Amino acid sequence: MPRPILFYAGNEGDIWGFYKNSGFMTTTLAEKWGALVVFGEHRYFGESYPFYDKKKSLKWPQNKYLTVDNTMLDYVALIASVK
Repeated sequence: MPRPILFYAGNEGDIWGFYKNSGFMTTTLAEKWGALVVFGEHRYFGESYPFYDKKKSLKWPQNKYLTVDNTMLDYVALIASVK
């Protein structure tokens, strides 16, 4: 039987800050269900910049890829690669 995946969708910050404050998910729930915990860092935040120059990443035209649709597709691809 496959194990469940608990997925945390990152937001406007470094993923480690969210990880350190998610003990209920990372320990309690994951241990109870034998789950794999995956944290997806939001593109353009934390260390996940799609362009080498972080300062340019948040300016036009590079930031045109900072959309909800692209972020969701990132998460779909991440979960698919983990499965």
